[in-house]
Amino acid sequence: MTLASRRLLRPSWIISHIFVVALLVSTVNFGFWQLRRLEERKSNNTQIMEASGRESVAVNNLYADELDNYQSYAPATAIGTFDENRQVYLINRTRDGVPGVEVINSFTLESDPVSYVAVNRGYLPRKIFNEGESEIWKPPSGMFEIEGLIMVPFSDGKLQGNEINRIDIDLLSDEWGLPLLPIYLQQNQQTTNNWPVQMQSPELTEGSHLSYAVQWFIFTFIGLVGYPLVLRRVVADDRLVA
Repeated sequence: MTLASRRLLRPSWIISHIFVVALLVSTVNFGFWQLRRLEERKSNNTQIMEASGRESVAVNNLYADELDNYQSYAPATAIGTFDENRQVYLINRTRDGVPGVEVINSFTLESDPVSYVAVNRGYLPRKIFNEGESEIWKPPSGMFEIEGLIMVPFSDGKLQGNEINRIDIDLLSDEWGLPLLPIYLQQNQQTTNNWPVQMQSPELTEGSHLSYAVQWFIFTFIGLVGYPLVLRRVVADDRLVA
């Protein structure tokens, strides 16, 4: 081993080697992570397309244990009445970059025995919501037929006042004092004036995961090629000085 080469084993250079190796391992992992995200996105899109292609189901005719067989985005209808006094707002929603909320109401199904389901009626801009004129987004009165999609709810929601961070059926059941069905409906029809705005269909794209993965692998390649060249240049310069 030459004197110039020994310089690369000094503590300062060893730290540099360790840092570069760690950086390369990180960029490789980030690349594969983006590829996994891409596969998850494709799988999710496939599930949505399969579910949305199913024949519409009448929720009034289903028992609670049958709903476990349905995935999110399965088309559904429901007949019953909205309860405007049982209403919460799903926070941290956006539409075209505009912050807002989504309006969630209890819906009493016309069934025997009587059953209840939560309904996401749509999006409301935060500015409109803050003005507090709830009459402009109150649900329709009387018997009504909902057209929408079955959605599988989340858990571990948090309710503060009338604002909730995710649609948690157990939490809403306790808050409203109703035995809600273990799913909720996402209404996709416009019903009252201009607000709330009906929900948009999910975006079935693959996103930017592939391009991000390519970028991370390019960074890895640059490091694998560039760092050895730097080391060779350092050794060559030392030989010239010597």
